[in-house]
Amino acid sequence: MAKEQSTPLEQTARMLDLVPFLLAHQGISINDLADHFKVDKDVILDDLNTLWMCGLPGYTPLELIDLAFDSGYVTIRNAAPLARVRTLSSSEIVSLTLGLDLLREASAEIAPERSQRIIELSEKLRSIIGADISIHDKSQTTFRTVIARAIKERGSVAISYFSPASDRQSERTVTPYHFLVEGGVEYFQGYCHTSSAIRTFRLDRVRAATESERSGKLENISAATGEKFRVHAAIHWMDRATLESFDLELTDIEGLSSITLEAFSEQWMARSILASGAGLEVLEPQELRRSIAKSAEVTMALYDEGAIA
Repeated sequence: MAKEQSTPLEQTARMLDLVPFLLAHQGISINDLADHFKVDKDVILDDLNTLWMCGLPGYTPLELIDLAFDSGYVTIRNAAPLARVRTLSSSEIVSLTLGLDLLREASAEIAPERSQRIIELSEKLRSIIGADISIHDKSQTTFRTVIARAIKERGSVAISYFSPASDRQSERTVTPYHFLVEGGVEYFQGYCHTSSAIRTFRLDRVRAATESERSGKLENISAATGEKFRVHAAIHWMDRATLESFDLELTDIEGLSSITLEAFSEQWMARSILASGAGLEVLEPQELRRSIAKSAEVTMALYDEGAIA
């Protein structure tokens, strides 16, 4: 079986950590040492044999690191130049600081003593790097704190929220339940009193958030299912963009003259059908059919007037 090899950078980093660890754990077995550094025994033996050739200039037995491990247990002497624990690089400090910022934003969800420890460690790292490091603007951090507090206290929040589906900003009262992260984007889920349904909100689309006096207690949560909006439409043609918009494949519409489409937003449905360029024709509901026809007429009038080139 081929022996697993470390890259030169991995071996160098491990050996720099190895010396101070051995000085603090004299007599440790080779097997335990390999387990601690999460490598095979043969890899640790290579590291120990390499350390024999390390030391101060002069490179005589007086300057080189002295190791003994023939018995299966490791002792080290004459390693003062490498006795200190390896310091963090600038990029490592930045990564840790940003990670602590994310934890600090969730301070309403963790114990106060841990929150204070996070703040102290973050300030210490910032003093080392000597730079102003930030991952979110202050307003966004404030909004998250307000929402996190409402989750902890089972309260409600009044938010201003931008929805790309309707291309407008709305005012809502929400009782938030929890945060979640999908695809590197943070959301929070809760009961929207404005729409009387459970909704998921993208945190970076919140434009304002304040505590609401409305009780977070829900009298009838069973009605908050967020039913889908359904449309029956005739198919004249469907290009690739329209298929992808409705999460369809060509095989899904093969041989069909009409189809039932679903969405959580009526506004999104109307915009998507308009974007199909007459490829889809709404048959039901009639109210949406009339709304789309009116929007198309207004748009065509703008072309006729020269308002749109």
